[in-house]
Amino acid sequence: MADLIEFLFKDFLRLLGLLARILVWLIYELFFETIAWYVGWPICQLLSLGRWPKQGINDQENASQISQGLVSVIGLISLFVLAASIAFYAGEIRLN
Repeated sequence: MADLIEFLFKDFLRLLGLLARILVWLIYELFFETIAWYVGWPICQLLSLGRWPKQGINDQENASQISQGLVSVIGLISLFVLAASIAFYAGEIRLN
């Protein structure tokens, strides 16, 4: 009986691990690489006066890993600043 419980428990933990890995991959792939790129790209273009990144907004695959990472980080920071600003002006965050 103990072997059966151990067998089922191991399979359950493997399934949970697989689901967690899929969820992390989806969050990284969808949010960081896609949404943050599309938010960060116009900001980088605006700040660099159209000089960087040289790839188009739909050419993320052709950009270097450094460019992809920096543009995505700028997009992610912009989204966090926007969310904090909305929360502050909506009265959800108080600084006193």
